Amino acid sequence: MTRSELDRYRRDFAATGIVLVMLLATASGAIDVVAFLRYKVFVANQTGNLVVIAVGASDGNSSSTVLPSAVSLVSFTAALVAVAWISRVQINRGRESTRVRRDALIIEAVLLTVAATLILFNVDFEVRYGVISVLAISQGIQAVVLTRVLGVAVQTVAINGSLFNTVQMAVEHKRRAAAVAVSTPIGYAIGAGLGAFMQVFASAYALFFAAALGVIALFVAAKHRKLASLVGADEGGPAPDG
Repeated sequence: MTRSELDRYRRDFAATGIVLVMLLATASGAIDVVAFLRYKVFVANQTGNLVVIAVGASDGNSSSTVLPSAVSLVSFTAALVAVAWISRVQINRGRESTRVRRDALIIEAVLLTVAATLILFNVDFEVRYGVISVLAISQGIQAVVLTRVLGVAVQTVAINGSLFNTVQMAVEHKRRAAAVAVSTPIGYAIGAGLGAFMQVFASAYALFFAAALGVIALFVAAKHRKLASLVGADEGGPAPDG
């Protein structure tokens, strides 16, 4: 492999990592908008739920606000624990980590499709806590699927840590790493904007859109992994900054 070819693979490796983070963050933004506008709850940004629970509990409002947020928080946390444990067991048994993550993204897409279908036929309010739980579980799954890209800790369902990492990497002049970190808030904002726009037509469209992004992410992740082997980087490992 020539030096120019290696440099091109490294650029492509960085680009696919950024696109992967952007796709999943955009999906989270769209999903959160649907959940908030339809059920007044967050399913990706769990920090918001903690605030709602605290405020609701303090003023004695335990039904209209606290319960939906509690369902979301518990479902999200349960999904985190379950997926992390199952993934570890599968990997310890010799299954490739990429296949485990692929299956997790497929399950997320299926869950989003189920929720979108219920909303499309306007039967979701009859089982709204179930829909909230399904959406929160999908985001808990996503939180485990992608945790590190180009040596940067990433979280595609929350932006606080990503904003800090963006500033830190920028100060250290790690441009590619900073680009990865800032992809989460940018993607989330784009997803939220598109999700809000789709409410004009139907909430279900935003969830179908998010599910489609998850499927696209599968192919991008496969490309990213292939490039990682070419540049000699571990999956999600560091790549040269430039």
